[in-house]
Amino acid sequence: MPERCTCGAVLPEDARFCHKCGKPQRDEPLIEPEVLEEPAPVLPPLPAFVPPAIGFNNGVAVRIALVAGLAAFFCSVIAGQLALPQELAFVWLGASGFLAVYLYRKRTGQRLTVMNGAHLGWLCGLFGFIVVTLALAATAIMLSDPTLVAAMRDQLHTHGLSDASADQMIDVFRSPSGILAALSVSFVLFSALPAFGGALGAKFLDRD
Repeated sequence: MPERCTCGAVLPEDARFCHKCGKPQRDEPLIEPEVLEEPAPVLPPLPAFVPPAIGFNNGVAVRIALVAGLAAFFCSVIAGQLALPQELAFVWLGASGFLAVYLYRKRTGQRLTVMNGAHLGWLCGLFGFIVVTLALAATAIMLSDPTLVAAMRDQLHTHGLSDASADQMIDVFRSPSGILAALSVSFVLFSALPAFGGALGAKFLDRD
């Protein structure tokens, strides 16, 4: 430690700076201030995604079931107009449930359980049954006109039905009990077959 500074001032013992000119008299280690690292904020876990249940509250499922149900109805009508085997109607109904499951998975990317597939197929069949009910009601109203009765009888003849079979079918549409029986059979078919097709579609497409 020098006793004098370069400026000539007499330094006290262990002086760090000159009291006259302020010149440092020894090297001091540079002490860097300690920087405290702030802990990263802990974000709450994201809630697990729960797909909407298949039902009337699921807009996508309702729209797809409506489209598939209408497709099954019109396919059945076209098959009847072309005089195709009536057994094909069962195929259309089952295929409509399968189609509904396929379209729903294509639209949402979600896998459906067998139960949900059956539920979606049942919705499809329900919409198809509603269309059938409206068609039967419209047919019953139209058959109150004798001219339309004759036109329907001629159309049935073109499909190979005899006069007795044609009259029997027309009487079904003109009788409340006949309409009720037709609606009962339609409800069972439109409930069971599309539901079976939907369950089969969910089981089959789940293998992908």
